[in-house]
Formats: sequence, C-alpha cells, structure tokens
Amino acid sequence: MAPWRMGIAHDRFYFFPAAAPTLAPLLVRVVRPTAPNAAEPAVEFAEALADAKAGALAWAWSGAGEAGPPAPLGDFCPYLDDQDPTDAELLAFHGRTLELWWTAEEQRPDSFAIGPGADEETFWDWLAASRDDDDFVARLRRPAVRIHVRLVTEADARLVDTPLLLVDDVDWLTADEFARLAGGGLAALTARPPATSPAVTQAEFRAAKLALVERALAHDLARGDRRSAAFRASELARFDPPAALALIERLPGSLKRKDDRKGIVWALAYALHRLRREPARAGLLERWRAASDAVRSDILAELARLDRYP
Repeated sequence: MAPWRMGIAHDRFYFFPAAAPTLAPLLVRVVRPTAPNAAEPAVEFAEALADAKAGALAWAWSGAGEAGPPAPLGDFCPYLDDQDPTDAELLAFHGRTLELWWTAEEQRPDSFAIGPGADEETFWDWLAASRDDDDFVARLRRPAVRIHVRLVTEADARLVDTPLLLVDDVDWLTADEFARLAGGGLAALTARPPATSPAVTQAEFRAAKLALVERALAHDLARGDRRSAAFRASELARFDPPAALALIERLPGSLKRKDDRKGIVWALAYALHRLRREPARAGLLERWRAASDAVRSDILAELARLDRYP
C-alpha cells in the first residue's frame, strides 16, 4: 500500500487460497476506514478493523466452521474508479465468481497483484494504471495466470447486524466505543462467522452507514463543533443527499467568531461539489447568490473552483 494512502478510506482486497480442491479461492473486499496519520492508535485500529472484517467474511464463506477464520495469503490495494467499467466487477455491491489475472513476486507470493482484463495485455495495462508503483509492477512474474475466484464483499454477510464493523471513518465511533474495540472488543465482534442469509439489500446497507453518520453528526452539533459538522456534510451526502443539503444550508448562519471559517468554507464547498448531480442543489445556490453575504459568497467562490474539475 502506498504511504500517501495510509490515512484515507480505501478498498482493500484480501486473497484467501481455496480451502479445498473443489472450492474457489476467495477475494475479500473490505473498506479500510479513514484514520488520521498523526494518531497512531487510530491508524492501528483502522488496520485491525480491515483485517478482522476480511477474516470474518472469509470465515463465513470458506465453510471452515469451528476451525475459525482462514489466514489470507496477503492483501492488495489497487486504485479503483467507480466510473470505470473495467473496475465495475471488483466494485460490485454483491460478489460473485470472477475470472481474473494473477501474478506475484517470484520470491514473495504474498506480494501479489490480481485484477481484470479481457486478455493479459489488458491486465498489465490496468495494473500499471491502478498502482502508482512501477518498481512493484516490474518485480511481478510474467506471464500472469488466469484464475477463478469468488469475490466476497461486506454485503455478502450480515455485517449490518454489527454496524460498528461498517464504519468508513474511525471518527464515526464514540470515544468509549473506540477504547472498547481497540482494547479487545473487535475480537469479540468477530468471534463467530457472520450469517450469509438473508441477503443484505443496498437499502439496508446504506441505512446502517447512514445511522452511524447521523449519530456522529448529532454529537458534533451537540458539542457546538461546526467545523466537524461541516466536514461531516460530505459523508452525509453519500447516503442522504437531501439531509446533506439541509445541513449545508443552515450551517453558515450559525457560525461563531471563534469558528474555523476557512475550514468550514472549504468543507461546505466540497460537500456541494459532491452533490453536483443532485437537482435540489441548484435551488440552494440560487438562494445563496441572492443573499450575497460574505460566508456564502466565499463558499460559492470555492465551489466554482472545485466544479471546474470532474
């Protein structure tokens, strides 16, 4: 994993070799949550949470039963674009059996790459684009081999029944929850394989994540932390765009002299940029242009800069 990605949430893929000759290996995709680089305990917890989720999902799908979660060969963190059709099968909500390309370093099988491609040349092109590490790609064995794997996602087992496993940001946890989970509670949450039925729906999955965001936002507002609330607007926009727009519209009128105005302006502009495809955004912008006060004018100026880029 590239060092610059340490702090941000990203999809991580864990490869679990086949548990039996008749079974396919598992490629388990989980979200490694955001954690501030300066807070080492938070970073360590984010890593542990990703590992624990991957193990729990592999356990549920491996048929290992009381033997416990299998051990992964390793993990792989490509950059994926949800607007790119090539990446679509790796980013699907539910997993399925896929035919992918596999390669690894000659002396280090745990240092591997796996990905899509209609042919091997297409795979190598995809890999070069998805990993900003030419030296790593150069060390990989050629030719790559075609393998069948079963992609398993966080929606392929009922992690929604233990929603604390679904945080996309360590900051979604309360201080007490973080202390408990980092102090051994994470193992308790994954002591049994999660159920794989009934199937998790997208609405159910989004509702679980939205509840975590709403809870964290309520905490921000109760403490009068308008800066954190402004940054939370982008998270809320992923799951409830109308609620995010309502939050964005009311925050500028509540700022106090001590608030980090520059940070809040940027955060609200960025949230509005993420909501650029939301029809109701146009009405909010029209009302703000008519109001023409300093804070809203600054947000509109920053938004115009952000909207110049896709």
